[in-house]
Amino acid sequence: MTLNAQIIQSEGKPKFAVIAYEEYEALQKSLASFDSLEDFLDYVHALKVKSETTTWHSLDDVKRELGL
Repeated sequence: MTLNAQIIQSEGKPKFAVIAYEEYEALQKSLASFDSLEDFLDYVHALKVKSETTTWHSLDDVKRELGL
């Protein structure tokens, strides 16, 4: 999701971000299934890592390498 926000500044520093109501609703819906913002950020990070990962290993391979 890409947010298109209008940034309102006060004394030259960002103070508020205004987004379209439809984007607000989509964001609220996305966050509703998480217990906290930290959980959501962890999920987003996991998705990023997953998309950047090019090599996957089976559980059996990992167990064998670890001697389990």
